[in-house]
Amino acid sequence: MSELVLVAKSGRPQGSPASRRLRLEGQIPGVVYGASIDPVAVSCSTREVRHAMSKQQLVGAVIDLEIDGKKQPVIVREIQRHPVRQDVLHMDFQVLNKK
Repeated sequence: MSELVLVAKSGRPQGSPASRRLRLEGQIPGVVYGASIDPVAVSCSTREVRHAMSKQQLVGAVIDLEIDGKKQPVIVREIQRHPVRQDVLHMDFQVLNKK
């Protein structure tokens, strides 16, 4: 569907301290939600997200999110950034219906 594919790992620990540790390890925490699935906590590589952001505007874009080897078309709903450094802190993905 989309030429842009982001790889994400599910099962990340939740909470502020765990998210800080993820960011120090070069990962960006995020959540995948939609009408057909329960919310899933994921993490994406900071390097991959920066590379994707250099290619196109991500907010509102339809991309393929590969979660543990399974691709799903998603819309990037929100990207939260640090107010001063503009680093990406968190991403929200919404799963598209396959109608």
